[in-house]
Amino acid sequence: MIAYDITPIDLHGHLFNVSLTIEQTNDEQELWLPNWIPGSYLIRDFSKHIIGLHAESNGHSLAVKQISKNRWQLARSKHPVTVHYQVYAWDLSVRSAYLDQFQGFFNNTSLCLAVEGQTDLPCELHLHAPPEAPQWKVATGMPRKNGQAHSWGSFRADNYDALIDYPFLIGDLTIEEFIAHGIKHSLVLSGRHYADTSRITADLAKICETQISLFEEAPFQSYTFLTMVVGSGFGGLEHRNSTALLCSRKDLISAHQYEMNDNYQTFLSLCCHEYFHSWNIKTLKPQAFLPYQLEKESYTEQLWFYEGMTSYFDDYLLHTSGIIDEKRYLKLLGDTLSRVERGAGQYQQSVTESSFLAWTKFYQQNENAPNSIVSYYAKGALIALSLDLMLRLQSDHKLTLARVMKELWHEFGKTSIGTADDTVINWLNQYPGIDISDFLKDALYNKESLSLVELLQNFGVMVQKQVPVDDNSVGGKASEQPARVNFGAKYKASPQGLDVLNVYHDESAYHAGLSAGDKIIAIDHLQATEQSVKRILERYIPGDTVTIHAFRRDELMTLELTWQEPAKSSYVLSVEQPDKLKGWLTPSG
Repeated sequence: MIAYDITPIDLHGHLFNVSLTIEQTNDEQELWLPNWIPGSYLIRDFSKHIIGLHAESNGHSLAVKQISKNRWQLARSKHPVTVHYQVYAWDLSVRSAYLDQFQGFFNNTSLCLAVEGQTDLPCELHLHAPPEAPQWKVATGMPRKNGQAHSWGSFRADNYDALIDYPFLIGDLTIEEFIAHGIKHSLVLSGRHYADTSRITADLAKICETQISLFEEAPFQSYTFLTMVVGSGFGGLEHRNSTALLCSRKDLISAHQYEMNDNYQTFLSLCCHEYFHSWNIKTLKPQAFLPYQLEKESYTEQLWFYEGMTSYFDDYLLHTSGIIDEKRYLKLLGDTLSRVERGAGQYQQSVTESSFLAWTKFYQQNENAPNSIVSYYAKGALIALSLDLMLRLQSDHKLTLARVMKELWHEFGKTSIGTADDTVINWLNQYPGIDISDFLKDALYNKESLSLVELLQNFGVMVQKQVPVDDNSVGGKASEQPARVNFGAKYKASPQGLDVLNVYHDESAYHAGLSAGDKIIAIDHLQATEQSVKRILERYIPGDTVTIHAFRRDELMTLELTWQEPAKSSYVLSVEQPDKLKGWLTPSG
């Protein structure tokens, strides 16, 4: 048995106190902390937040030697050993740990050292209340050993791998429970909010019911949505019977909001995405992740499947569960299509390369990302859409992608076999009358656009390419005032002007010599603001030239920009022939 005692010891200093007790140590016993957390593919070096690590055994100090950035070696001892240390927790995200006088959150990948050679042993975690806030509640999916629900107490995990898959949220929590498919679920909120929790849990229940019905069983006995509510933020991370979420206060619908809105829809889509991961990455997963290698990168070209499929279903299941109508769903689909098609990245990188290089190019994107990479989330979702439509067409609407996902999970996930790079193609080839091998190989390994327009037309959906209002407004919504010229850059307003975020290769801003990081202060000798840019885009026609004044660092530049023809980079989708939908979408009245 490996035991951890954890106390939020200093709320103002953001410190957790951790004591690790090892009943029997090996010679030259080593301890280590993960360098990354499953589901977030970036080396994060959590060990850099450990402070004051020391050990004792049989009432005496025991020597400890740090042998790498995340590993320590204990001196020999014939007696049980206790290792003490503190963890600095000031990362308000779903990936690490956070603590202040209002709330706390932690993943055990940030707090709990692994004991080399003993990671298969059962673990106990004893969580103690901070002296300043004994009234705080506790929420986690980790099984309890003692204590009342949502109170401080002891918890247990089968092994270290299980231990690090149970995040904790502590504070003055709002907790709303609901039942879906006979299984208890909980919505837990920390932070100031005005949420209509009854409305939200009712919608979450629809999502959960739909997904469990899809797979015909759940890989958990209970489930918890651990949600940190902030002024501005977004994120989610999947776990075996819970998800850690970060959302903006505006994303939670309030009691006085009756209609669906984009912010609330975004929150529900996030919940749907992370919940779907319970099957698609937590149990069904790449063979390269069996087991996880948590001290170094684990490379796989399959993230297009595990994140792309999940990204397709996160919006699609909002529609099939009756939460959003087909118009809202097609707008979301248009957003995804526009996002992939706007940049040149898909012509520079395949979706399998994007998956393989998640550790660097995707998780460490720079300002040139639109020109150099493609998102395995977004393009993976479009590949999933293509597969769903092709399967329906080739089977006379008898075979769907949802059925394929269910059968893949039962064959390779529930059995813990895992998937190889060719598993999906080989599995699809077994269905009578289905011929998608050439399409899928091209979609996965080539660097080209997908042919979705004709596919969607087969289902009565028209795709219109339109000019957006500006480069910040590309998406699935029709433009009321399309731009007359192309600027070729994304920007954000600041008190001093316009901060250039991205410059699209071979477009107007690129040829003028603008670069990401430049600050535009004037266009055509007039002050540049977010409002003035929109008027400027209406004033000129392609071929006109204007003077740009901008700062690069502290140097003032005078540049000449020639306006180009605006690109039709927004994709607007609409149902024109409802009778062709054939169950893929449900048309509203």
